Amino acid sequence: MTVEAKYFVDQLTDILRSSRIRISDLKPSEWAEKYRVLTSDITSRPGAFKYSHTPYLTEVVNRLSPYDPAKIIAVRKGAQIGYSTGVIESGIGWIISENPGNILFMTGSSDLTEIAMNKKIDQMIDSCGLRPLIRANSQRLKNQRTGDTKKGKEFPGGSLIAGNASNHKMLRQISVRYGFLDDLDSIKKSSDQSGDTISLFMKRFAAYRETMKVFLISTPEQKSTSNIDEAFDLGDQRYFKVPCPCCGDYIVLEWAVEIPGSKRMAGINWQLDKDGKLIESSVKYICQSCGKSFDESHKHKMLQMGSWEPTAEPSQPGYYSYQISALYAPAGHFNWVDAVREYLQANPASGRLEEKWKVFLNTVLGQSYELSKASPDANKVQAGIRHYKIGTVPEWVSEKDGNGKIVMLTCAADLNGVEEDARLDYEVVAWSESGSSYSVTHGSIGTFVIREDREERMERTKWTYDHKRQRSVWPKFEEILRRSWKTDTGRDMQITVTGVDTGHYTDKAYTFVDTTNIPGVFGVRGDKEEQYRKYKADLPIFKRAKERPNMYLFDVNYIKDLLADLIKLNWDAHNKEDQPPGFMNYPEPSNGLYGFENFFKHYQAEHRVDEVKAGVSMGTRWKKKQSNLQNHCWDLRVYNYALKEMWASMVLQEAGKKGTWNDFVKYLLEGV
Repeated sequence: MTVEAKYFVDQLTDILRSSRIRISDLKPSEWAEKYRVLTSDITSRPGAFKYSHTPYLTEVVNRLSPYDPAKIIAVRKGAQIGYSTGVIESGIGWIISENPGNILFMTGSSDLTEIAMNKKIDQMIDSCGLRPLIRANSQRLKNQRTGDTKKGKEFPGGSLIAGNASNHKMLRQISVRYGFLDDLDSIKKSSDQSGDTISLFMKRFAAYRETMKVFLISTPEQKSTSNIDEAFDLGDQRYFKVPCPCCGDYIVLEWAVEIPGSKRMAGINWQLDKDGKLIESSVKYICQSCGKSFDESHKHKMLQMGSWEPTAEPSQPGYYSYQISALYAPAGHFNWVDAVREYLQANPASGRLEEKWKVFLNTVLGQSYELSKASPDANKVQAGIRHYKIGTVPEWVSEKDGNGKIVMLTCAADLNGVEEDARLDYEVVAWSESGSSYSVTHGSIGTFVIREDREERMERTKWTYDHKRQRSVWPKFEEILRRSWKTDTGRDMQITVTGVDTGHYTDKAYTFVDTTNIPGVFGVRGDKEEQYRKYKADLPIFKRAKERPNMYLFDVNYIKDLLADLIKLNWDAHNKEDQPPGFMNYPEPSNGLYGFENFFKHYQAEHRVDEVKAGVSMGTRWKKKQSNLQNHCWDLRVYNYALKEMWASMVLQEAGKKGTWNDFVKYLLEGV
């Protein structure tokens, strides 16, 4: 039999088999509980599938029923609450078995789609006895394989097609009745060629306008570009209410909510011991209705009695939307103690850590994160001024602060002006055992002035970056690098490592780095490949440049994120507690140095903004608020921080080790 003949025989077989299929009145939740069995490689709760563990999923999955009026179902959720298993997988199984039709299953990642198809959906098909309904692989026209592949399944009366929703070409090729668009917030919002992603997706259901079932599901990410926020707002905005075991009133489980008519706060509550550690038994929920507290042992019974309640008019008939946080997660998945731990990690006593706070909002509370454009507060930085003099390495102060001895000095240089009117800005920083920093001095070599008037231009003596000319900045800079710096404990220290910014007047900077005989001098530059800081990316803050052996590239956006968090650290010098590691200290201003305008104000010249491509928030980057603001001292601190981390890594690597700053300090102190 030829390939063409077999193709048409297969088509006829499909038609005959599908004609014998009836539309079942068995609800999706009933079908799943009757046929689904979970294995230990899929879940921590193997065995027969039961919605009693996650009763909030029952109404949602039953929206698939042809007797239910829902057409579009949007779900904004936290993580670890069972939606993939209870809604997507069970829903697809019910469709294949009871009410077949074409299914489009898409995610924001090809890898995520393949994992779901090849592991979870295949396991569901096998455990439910559906494998005989899945057509075996066969060769079709145009050499295409079909039947049972990584990207699709064929069964009597329908098919399952899976893929990446950002592939807009795929969204133009098919017409379907059922749709599952998962991980919606990781999908690009639009493209110049194809337009809006969700609109394209919805057009695939035009032939089934009266019977379509479309699920839009996601844990939210960035508020400014969130797809699921928009989808949720268009529906009837349902929340799952459960009865308080104390008063019986139905409430929505919230992280923090004000008790009506009272200044008290309800929601998740906990206590810490004298060492600041969480007392697990103290974690309870305070009811926003009666103000009494209860622990998580009541949650299972509360969930069984819970129900979804709409709070808004939908934008169109048949549009249902759901919001639920991980506070509802069943036992064995995620509990309130876990949630409190994540909250405390994101909100230590020293100040909020934005990266961890975003993860907490997204995955625990099921809320989108609104990027703060607030820049570092110059007044907050200035509050780090201490009682030590400019040019002194404050080792005694460091030990008194609980930071230990001063381990090393770094120096960063930033090139400004033009070749024949140069100004080299620099800062010398001392780094303590704990990682806290003490600025030793800063200054400028050269007198370049931005937008100077004509009178200033005539009176000013200019410096140059030319190495062979008089009044070159380089010999003067070498004097700073060669000098000894006295600690307040009486010992002399040298600058260990120096970074010269090569992004401006590159050749002149390279010449200095290549020709100076001062050890530990490197060329440094912001990494052009990292124009923004990627969300969920665990990337190094530095890497060696390919073009030169003594050249390093820094991920300046990430470093600025880290410094912004360090600036938020709180410490009172009078309470006799140790400084939090990473605290930034500065000497008493004098001789025109460390003034608000010429130093501290530079720290607030930039703010962190969203980097958006095709409507999707890709990450963040730092940019000036206004083009005329000065940020040189902020850049110098960024480079000094990176130099400290870079040198620690280089020393450990040379010793055949890896680790953090603490590992580096331990290695030095042990003298190994």
